[in-house]
Amino acid sequence: MNDYPHLSVTEAKPAVLSFVSKFIRKMVSQSTKSETSVKDVERYQKQATARDGGWGWVVCFAAASICFIVVCLSNSVGILLIGLRRVFDDPVSKLSLIGALLVGLSMLAAPVASILLNYFNHRTVLIFAGLLGFTGAVLGAFSTNIDMLIVTYGFMSGVSLGISYFTCQIITGLYFDKKRATAIGITNCGGGLGTMTAGIFVDYLLDFYGLRGTLLIISGLLLNVIVFGALCRPLKNPFKDGAKAEYTHGTSPHSARNAVEKKLPKETNGEIIDNENTKSLLAAEENGMKNESIPEKQKIDGSLILKRCFEIIGVELFKNANFMLLVTCYVLFAYTVIMTTYIPPMCVWSFGMSQRKSAILVTLHGLFAIVGELSFGVFMDLLHFTSAKIFIFALLLLSSSAFLMPHCDQFEYIAPLVCMVGLSIGLIVSLRLILTTEIASKEHATKAYSILSFISGISYFTSSPLIGSIFDTTKSFLIVFYGGGVCALIAIILFLFITYRDRCCKKCLQKKSTGINSSP
Repeated sequence: MNDYPHLSVTEAKPAVLSFVSKFIRKMVSQSTKSETSVKDVERYQKQATARDGGWGWVVCFAAASICFIVVCLSNSVGILLIGLRRVFDDPVSKLSLIGALLVGLSMLAAPVASILLNYFNHRTVLIFAGLLGFTGAVLGAFSTNIDMLIVTYGFMSGVSLGISYFTCQIITGLYFDKKRATAIGITNCGGGLGTMTAGIFVDYLLDFYGLRGTLLIISGLLLNVIVFGALCRPLKNPFKDGAKAEYTHGTSPHSARNAVEKKLPKETNGEIIDNENTKSLLAAEENGMKNESIPEKQKIDGSLILKRCFEIIGVELFKNANFMLLVTCYVLFAYTVIMTTYIPPMCVWSFGMSQRKSAILVTLHGLFAIVGELSFGVFMDLLHFTSAKIFIFALLLLSSSAFLMPHCDQFEYIAPLVCMVGLSIGLIVSLRLILTTEIASKEHATKAYSILSFISGISYFTSSPLIGSIFDTTKSFLIVFYGGGVCALIAIILFLFITYRDRCCKKCLQKKSTGINSSP
């Protein structure tokens, strides 16, 4: 059926090509604007102001609720794996792909969310993510084989979880400045509650409703992302909104141009904006209001498109050595987190515990993750501990627990270690956005956080099948947990390099400043 009733088939194809070419031209035009004027835009254009309260607490509650859903589903993969093994006869390495996709894509989808946030607001992106997750879970409920379940519930719902988690974290960080650590801690408490209820919740659903009924109920849970996403009202840019209002009530684009001229400061950070850059700036503002932002005959340069893509992704952050070391730390941490999802299978298959006791361990893990996330805000904002000290302490706690866990074959012995693991993971997860902002700066926080999440997601995605293959080969979880302890120790060493580099840089800056002050 022709989607263009007023066009023939031969006319519809050029129309589609024209639409695509206009989109590419618009993308190119954003990078072909005068580079000097772009710098001036960054200086004078006001950023979305953090309010540290008000509607921000509603957004914080909505983000915590979304984190509850995301973490509940991603941390229930251990219990779900036990249920999948009852229904399907496939090897554990293949069954674990569903959990790998749910957990891995919850981080791998971060760049997708980052790109979407360049063109849509946070509310729209969250609503889209909720619809995508609902569709994947419903289709997964009617899957006839494990391959179809991997594609529907594993892939589609995994992408939905990743977009939802990344977006709610970013919108919370934008609404707060002085109280950001507390707000992020409260948001991540939702994740702790999700971990606490995941085991018992999924275990109950599998016992009473089976695999298909469980997935249908999960689809309804994912629909709530739409509800909470609607509460995440995006912050408004004061400058853009003012100019837009002038333009809306004016009679022509020139009235908006006059409004921009009134709002332009004559001096920014001690630097005068010259007339040429100002004209280019006004042209960029005016073009942003028009549908046609670039002449139709302008040629499309592939290098400019590539440059624009690099700007969106944030390729320049790969040159930041401290940031790449932090990314490596969280890649190693990701393996350790996946290791903890195999605590219930280890207790059931290796130690002979009941499935109900293994679900209680997941609840304890989530409970102490909440304690870690709440105490994180107290340590940072009230006791003024540095983020580096908290990060190293949490990794030491996680490493020691991983080494001891395979030797605790009784519930009474393994439960305290699970609590320690939950506490450390709660601290480290809450530190992720804080450390990213400290190392990459607030201006590049969104891009840096998406890169860190994406690369960590690769580790999340590959670790689960790797652990499943190790168990299929050795029929033991000993190597798995020893590997997690080693990864945590290596992460500590790498993070110490970051602190050492920071101290060296501060000493160099102090020497330069003292040299300048002492010179006549």
